[in-house]
Amino acid sequence: MVCSGRVVVKFGGACLSSGEKVRKAAEMVVGCGYKEIVVVVSAMGDTTNRLIKIMEQVGKIAPEDYSEIISMGERTSARIFSAALRAQGAESTYLEPSQDEWPIITDSNFADAKPLLEETCRRVKTHLEPLLGKTIPVVCGFLGRDESGNITTLGRGGSDTTALLLANCLEAEEVILVKETEGVMSADPKIVPDAKPLPKLDIHEMFTLARGGAKIVKAEALKYKLPNQRLRVVSFSNGLKSGGTEIVGVFNPNAPEITWRRGLLAVSLVCEMNPTNVGLLFSALGDRPIYGISTGKSSLTLFTSSGGEENLLKRLHRLGISKALSCKREVGLLEVTHPSFIDSPGWVAKVSGALASKGINIIEITTSKATINIFIDEPRLEEAVKAVKSILEA
Repeated sequence: MVCSGRVVVKFGGACLSSGEKVRKAAEMVVGCGYKEIVVVVSAMGDTTNRLIKIMEQVGKIAPEDYSEIISMGERTSARIFSAALRAQGAESTYLEPSQDEWPIITDSNFADAKPLLEETCRRVKTHLEPLLGKTIPVVCGFLGRDESGNITTLGRGGSDTTALLLANCLEAEEVILVKETEGVMSADPKIVPDAKPLPKLDIHEMFTLARGGAKIVKAEALKYKLPNQRLRVVSFSNGLKSGGTEIVGVFNPNAPEITWRRGLLAVSLVCEMNPTNVGLLFSALGDRPIYGISTGKSSLTLFTSSGGEENLLKRLHRLGISKALSCKREVGLLEVTHPSFIDSPGWVAKVSGALASKGINIIEITTSKATINIFIDEPRLEEAVKAVKSILEA
């Protein structure tokens, strides 16, 4: 396979845990066929964990000292990888935060810094893009620099952020995240031995898995993916040209996504909450869709589609698991999604406040990772959409 165009390739620390692996990774890069390549590297092996453990044993360390020390893993890794590329006959240079040409500028939250996108893109265009096609830049992952020149870190898994951020600024055609696993798995193979690799995942699905504890891709990094930009997670053992898992779709970078649905039922049951009862309840729904579930001390409310509600209530009643049940018709659903909801407290309050200002009663609010679901009386759905849009666009 002969590739063309521009690619950002990121190697995780486990892929660089020995000299032999570094050599193999360099061979992959040299032989990948892309005309313009940027490599992002994590610290080799468990270097970061060892540095953290040492600092914990030392005692209380200032945040700026912590970032400076922990950066040594990636800074060493970049030098070694660049040397490995040159050993393969390629032109290469490395970029690290102490250099004037360093592109990634962040705020001053040393342990979990947020990139300043506009300034970072300006510096990428000035210092990094002119190198492409002439040499292979190797960039330290995980690291940034604030506007005062202090080294910052992007939080655990921050090398993924580095790769996708640079690809965003460079408008790269593809981002390849190289891991030890066979792409994204259906479960953690250390826990579930028969977990299977997934050929494709929607970006929202990947975000949900990442925020739920899957460490394969840093969730916050996904917001930098561009439309029509290919993003793959591939296995180190299979190489850059293997299929791996492709993550498709994109987050709206400017505003939350808003969707809505009419004609729902809210079925409420007063019952004991236990796995048996919940299992029987779900089985009785058959192939009906479930749009939301909320639980109380001794109750459960589920939101499903309308139609055939009399038969549905009869089936649920015959289960004998509830003291009583009821059904509310003409329920509307307003769904608001954006990755920033995870890291920005107060969004549920903002949304509910916008509806309260219009006198719109909320039947239920449920959340899942980056999504807020608001169930309201259907006749006021259009008014609710306008009210929520007004605070999101403010």
